[in-house]
Amino acid sequence: MFRYRSQRPKAWIIGIAVLLPLTSMLAACSGNNAADTPKDAPKTQEKSETKQKVSFSYTMESKFVKWALDLNWYKVLLEKGNADVNLIDGGVGAQYYKNIDLKIASGDFPDTGIVNIAQAEVYGTQGAFLDLKPLIDKYAPNIKKYIDANPDYKSMITASDGKIYGLTQEYPKISGVTFYREDMFKKAGISKEPRTIEELTDAFRKLKAAYADNKNFYPFNGRDGFLKFQSVFGAQDRIENGKVQGIYSIGSGTDIYAPGFKKLLEWYKQLYDEKLIDPEWVAGAATEESWQTKMLIGNGAVSDDFFTRPSLFMVNGGKKNDPNYSMKVLPYPMGLDGKQAKRSTNARYPDNRFLAINVKADKKAPEIIKFLDFVFSLDGQTIMQYGVEGESFKTVSGKREFLKTYAEEVVKPLGTPNWLFLQDRLTFPAPVNNEAFYQFNDDFTKSFASDYFGKYAENYPALKYSTDQQKERADLAAKVNEALNANIVKFASGKRPMSEFEAFLTEMEKLGYKRVVEIDQAAYNTLNKK
Repeated sequence: MFRYRSQRPKAWIIGIAVLLPLTSMLAACSGNNAADTPKDAPKTQEKSETKQKVSFSYTMESKFVKWALDLNWYKVLLEKGNADVNLIDGGVGAQYYKNIDLKIASGDFPDTGIVNIAQAEVYGTQGAFLDLKPLIDKYAPNIKKYIDANPDYKSMITASDGKIYGLTQEYPKISGVTFYREDMFKKAGISKEPRTIEELTDAFRKLKAAYADNKNFYPFNGRDGFLKFQSVFGAQDRIENGKVQGIYSIGSGTDIYAPGFKKLLEWYKQLYDEKLIDPEWVAGAATEESWQTKMLIGNGAVSDDFFTRPSLFMVNGGKKNDPNYSMKVLPYPMGLDGKQAKRSTNARYPDNRFLAINVKADKKAPEIIKFLDFVFSLDGQTIMQYGVEGESFKTVSGKREFLKTYAEEVVKPLGTPNWLFLQDRLTFPAPVNNEAFYQFNDDFTKSFASDYFGKYAENYPALKYSTDQQKERADLAAKVNEALNANIVKFASGKRPMSEFEAFLTEMEKLGYKRVVEIDQAAYNTLNKK
């Protein structure tokens, strides 16, 4: 089955790395398994400065290294920024951060590299990473300007000792979207898009009736967790007036003490009883492949997933199965309070994309910071977001327009030079340009992205934890979330009656639910100096 570009990570709260103590690790600096940067860079608009380039090694996850080496604009960025970067493949996924621990302990950490926030804090305070603050103050006016203009960013990158041991990326403002089979809605006689939970439920019923001859048809289906629309019921985790409500998951989780949480469970029980939601999904048995198949062949009509999914269903098989196949994105429902509900986005400042500089690279650090400052400059941002004028974009009436298309560039195989501008991928930490990101997408996605995320999505702040808080939280949250998820399934499927809801709350308290919230509150207070 088809795959999509990226998706929201299952957990954005900082995970615990195996943070090894520093002993004799500061003996060596550079790794020797570097990937050579291709030299076939496209022509640039003007010649680079003749001063000597800064050369440094830089490690990040394998996929980011491979993607960066294919980017035409990456080569231009290095040339214009007067840098020669030796990219090092650091491994895949969670193993990458374990590899970072080992590299630091053995003294093999390169000049620079991507670390998570816990590693930046622990190893920085132990002396493995440089404090970037004085370097920024002296050499990086663009970075300093961005930090001063974005207090949330400043809080995120400032360690407990007041120093800065890493810079992180600003992530595009994106979230999941609710989408539906427009052709199936028409057949069911649904001419108006539902705007409330009641109207959505009624649409599910009409769909069920229209496709009653298909015993495998369930209007609402998906993959991974089935719990959606928490904010519509006012039951999402959140920070409200300085108070953490629910175990904090940057708005993607729940607040079990919110009045709307019980109503949310009752709604899902109603959907389950009326066969309006896929029972396989509720049970946790739906795979990505089975879900895709159902949405392609007509065994499902409504889903909620990553924002590029609707287009991919259209492109990858929808029209081939049915010439009338048509997808549309549904506006996020109004809240039960009558106000427009908003869904949470990916974290604006990821906690696992911090660029740190090895303390042993102190002599070249000023030039590294100058290069990163170029990345933050208007010229650097133009290259990262649009590329080269005349080659990848043009300017019409003061507005930039892409000359390259997502459809043309995304299909190029790995190892082939391309003009992709996917700001959710990592090269160097940099500010984001949401409008450019939305516009460099397929026609269907860019037709709704800016409007949808502007109206129906909001950023939630990330929290930072001390090492002790992380450990206690991780141990408690693992137990609590396992029990919470199991009980959500039981309540929705009727295996546990709603009459036991109060008993369920008591069980969660005994497992440590409130203690996790207390830790989250303490982390929030520290972040906001309360």
